[in-house]
Amino acid sequence: MPPLDAVLRDVLGCPRCKGPLTVHEDGPHTEVRCPRCHCAWPVEDGIPRLIPERMTTLPPRD
Repeated sequence: MPPLDAVLRDVLGCPRCKGPLTVHEDGPHTEVRCPRCHCAWPVEDGIPRLIPERMTTLPPRD
């Protein structure tokens, strides 16, 4: 799977709160996450799928 382009990382924001996104890689699975609203979206073939149907909710960190 191609990595998420560094330029793309700099311009992407959370579609819900417009906050910054972070990239998390776990083996072959990559996703972008919003630490503000605790949401995540998959990255497929180097493209973040920032659509509501693909969003998952993460448990808040304590």
